[in-house]
Amino acid sequence: MRTRWAVGRVCATFAFLSVPLRADEPTKPTASASESHPAVPAAGHSIHGEAFDDGPRHAASLMPGMGKVTFAVTTSHPEAQAFVNQGVAQLHSFFYFEAERSFRQASKLDPACALAYWGMAMANVNNPKRAKTFLKEARQHVGKLSRREVLYLDALDALYKEGGTDSSRKKDHLAGLETLVQEFPTDDDANAWLAMVTWQGGTLPSRQTVDIVLDTVLKAEPLHPGAHHYRIHLWDGAKPARALSAAARYGGTAPGIAHAWHMPGHTYTSLQRYPDAAYQQEASARVDHAYMIRDRVMPFEIHNYAHNNQWLVTSMSHVGRVRDGVTVARNLVEQPRDPNQNGKNDGGSPQRSGRARWSEILTRYELWDDLIAAANSGALDWSDVVAEKKQKAYTLGLAYAAKNDQTRLAEQIAALKALKGASAEAVVAELEGYQLLAKDDVAAAFDRFAKATEMRPEALARAHLSARNYGFAESTAKLAVEKQPKQVAPLAAQVEILQAVGKTKSAQEAYKTLAPLARFADNDAPVFRRLAMITTDWQKGGWTPPSTEVPADPLTAGRVAVATLGPLAWSPFPAESFSRPDTNGKTWDLAGHRGRNVIVVFFLGGKCPHCMQQLELIGKEVEALRQRNTDVVAISTDDLAASKALKENKDGIKFPMPILPDPGLEVFKRYRAWDDFEAAPLHGAFLIDAAGEVRYQRISAEPFLDADFLKTESARIDKMLKTAAPATATAAQ
Repeated sequence: MRTRWAVGRVCATFAFLSVPLRADEPTKPTASASESHPAVPAAGHSIHGEAFDDGPRHAASLMPGMGKVTFAVTTSHPEAQAFVNQGVAQLHSFFYFEAERSFRQASKLDPACALAYWGMAMANVNNPKRAKTFLKEARQHVGKLSRREVLYLDALDALYKEGGTDSSRKKDHLAGLETLVQEFPTDDDANAWLAMVTWQGGTLPSRQTVDIVLDTVLKAEPLHPGAHHYRIHLWDGAKPARALSAAARYGGTAPGIAHAWHMPGHTYTSLQRYPDAAYQQEASARVDHAYMIRDRVMPFEIHNYAHNNQWLVTSMSHVGRVRDGVTVARNLVEQPRDPNQNGKNDGGSPQRSGRARWSEILTRYELWDDLIAAANSGALDWSDVVAEKKQKAYTLGLAYAAKNDQTRLAEQIAALKALKGASAEAVVAELEGYQLLAKDDVAAAFDRFAKATEMRPEALARAHLSARNYGFAESTAKLAVEKQPKQVAPLAAQVEILQAVGKTKSAQEAYKTLAPLARFADNDAPVFRRLAMITTDWQKGGWTPPSTEVPADPLTAGRVAVATLGPLAWSPFPAESFSRPDTNGKTWDLAGHRGRNVIVVFFLGGKCPHCMQQLELIGKEVEALRQRNTDVVAISTDDLAASKALKENKDGIKFPMPILPDPGLEVFKRYRAWDDFEAAPLHGAFLIDAAGEVRYQRISAEPFLDADFLKTESARIDKMLKTAAPATATAAQ
């Protein structure tokens, strides 16, 4: 940049410095907070160093449902001890962001509590640089530590020490935990972490040996969340039945943490207990959503959020809960995006996961009109990533084939053939098979189907039925059930095909298997409507419908009703109201902008160079945004005089958005653009939709500079709200 706003000059108004700089004092070069510049952080940065710039900066609270843990540390502050206990419980359920928040709260209450900094390091298992910084801080407070606490520090130090190989450091970490357990054999948390680190270490000489260690924890504390959690991981993919008791109990040991509900879904899925898996994944989603709405957390800030919810859609698909599956998948597609967290090339983003699962469940249950409408309206919002272009053309091709729209089917085949690097040969073969089948060229059609390696076996069975290959239809339907045991869709196809080929008794026997598995299925899906017609005819002949009841499982008796845990889908939280005079004395009121999107920028005064860069970048887009039904307002830490000076600056730089002085930081605090731990304002960018709800937020040490993203995202949200689908009823198990 060409003006005095250029990056390289430090903000001269630090609310958190004991002696703020005067406006006429010479400024120093901008530098991120670090060990070399601990006292002169850039605006919005922590005075404790750059490791504290990231992670939570809003105060912790003692949250219900985190787990029963008592982890004694050296502190004279009872509340600090309570937050340490909470942080350790959160660590055991991999709730790392909130664990760090708990330990930060403990350190604020008792800055000399060494294990509070150790806890911050433990919460940064995927960020060694930050973990090392927190451990170094912990070592500054070791004077009065107990032997047990020192051993905890030593063990973690071994994992992050300089030198050696990754393998040797992990081995030394394990040895440190062994020493801890040897000297303090009744320390439940040490035993639980010893078990965890052992199974995480790679090849296990004996899973049963680790399981015995977990048994010692559960005998002492049957509700220890870590022991149940680690037992599920220990047997996942090996002998999941060994973890059934843990799967049944883990959610109840930490009911306020989504991961405690999600992990049992692994066990039930491996055992093909799909109704139980769907229950667990739904509980996980609902707990996450309750937490996110309550604490104003964006979906992209939740570790494994997309993974958990796409697994939920798949579990719902397996039991025939089509409408709820579509609700969750669509919700993933419509959720907030972030240029650094869930871009279109991120295969694990909510959007890509949602589009894949949404289109899959619609095709699996033959909701062709819904699929076409979702694609053509833009609701599916396919990106230009090659893998998504393939999925879009393939699923639309299936829809047009089912509707016998040969012209549009040919268009999708041509689109697939035009893709580069998509490996689309198998799906093209399937669609071309349907083309040939429509022309009664049966032999050629099944030559193409033979190359369709991505074709669902039940779809192939239906194709055989259509071609009157009755023997192949029956055998392929049987194969579909064998390949996808205890899943509703292939079983439903088998019943229908057996009836169609004249094997009514076999169809009725297959229906006995289907009925209890489909007890939660949506009866209005096409396949279930057809089955209803078949069973109605059977009843005319004296057939009695089988029971849908399943044998009682003592482990799952007394389950909580999932609907009590939170909403099935994420929804934006309402924006806090505010009203402030601008630099011209005119009152700017958020409520007065209802019906339009609003971008709210919180900046740290006119002497923060990065803030000036932000205002200039966004200012250039104000008119374009206004034409896209979006207004912009900036809120400053400066008083009225300084805000006026900025607006009327001598360099002639235009800041066309209204600037609202907030020297008392009331609106900053209301929107949590505020560091509770250091009593300092933070940069913030918020996108509030036309209904007055927050669709995007970024609160951080650095100002948000991606004006193009704000423009694109505001347009997407505006379009989405105008084409929103009506709410879908959500059945609870």
